[in-house]
Amino acid sequence: MKSVRLVSALFAMMVAGIVCAQDKSWPWDFPQGVKIDAEPGQKVLSCESFYFDDLKKGDDLTKSVLIWYTREMEQVGAEKSDIGRSDKQLVPNAMIVPIKKGQKAKKGDILLTWWQSGSGMQRAIVIDASTATEPVAVYLDRYWKDDPDHKDNQELAKGEKLKPNSFNVLKDGEWQAGAAVAYRDGGEWKKGTLMHVDGNKVLLSVFSSHLFATTKDRCKLIPFKEKIKKGDKVWATFVDGFRDGYTVKEINEKVGRVWVQRNGSSSMDCKSIVEVTKVLD
Repeated sequence: MKSVRLVSALFAMMVAGIVCAQDKSWPWDFPQGVKIDAEPGQKVLSCESFYFDDLKKGDDLTKSVLIWYTREMEQVGAEKSDIGRSDKQLVPNAMIVPIKKGQKAKKGDILLTWWQSGSGMQRAIVIDASTATEPVAVYLDRYWKDDPDHKDNQELAKGEKLKPNSFNVLKDGEWQAGAAVAYRDGGEWKKGTLMHVDGNKVLLSVFSSHLFATTKDRCKLIPFKEKIKKGDKVWATFVDGFRDGYTVKEINEKVGRVWVQRNGSSSMDCKSIVEVTKVLD
C-alpha cells in the first residue's frame, strides 16, 4: 500500500511539474482563454507584440513590455485567436480587447481607442460629436506640459478626428476595458488600466506596460466624471502609483486636464482626469 501511495505521489509531482512548465507561457493568475466577442474584420487592441519573442528567449513575461496596439481580427477561438500576425501564431484571448462596431459618441464622453496618427492604446475625451461615429477627441494618455498655457498643450487640445468603428464608449463606474484603476500592492495604491474581468479576477496594464493580475476586492475604479474643483485635496498619479497631498490648482474639463500642486512644491503638475481622484481618501 505504501509503495502505491509513493508511486501516486511521484506521479502527482510529475504532473504538477508539467503544469508549472506549461504555465511559463502564461504566468498571470488570470484565464488566458477569457471569452471575447469579435468577428472577422473587427478592430482589436492587442499587447502580444513582444510576447512571443520574450517567450522564445525564456524571459520573465511578467516583466515584458506589452504595449497595446491596434490589429484586426481574423478568427476568434475559445482560448486563442488569429489577429492576422504574419507568423500566423495564435494569441491568448486575454491579450485581445475588441473595439465594438457602430459606437456613437457624445461631447464629454470618455473613449477607449488608439492614437490614430501615431500608435498605442489611448483613452480620449470627446470635444466635438457633430458626427457621432467620427468624433473629435483629445487623448488623455498623451503627455502634456505642466505649464497650462504651453503651445504644445494648445496643439494637443485641438484633438483628432477618430475613424468609425475605432472606439468604445466607456461608462463611469463600469468594469470594462479602458477603465482607470487603483489597486493595492504592498500597502500602496498603484495605478493601472483595466483590460479584462473574469469573475473576481482582473487583468491590468500597469506601469512600464506590464501585465498584472489581481482581484476586484483589491481595486477601486477611478471615476471619469468625479466632481473635483479648484482647491480640492486629491490623490494624483506619481510614477507607478497614486499619492495623496495634492491640491487642485486649475481644471479644463473640456479637454480632461487637471493641474495639481503637491504640498511643499512650488510647481504644478498636469494630469488627466483619470489620474486624479478623491475616492482613495
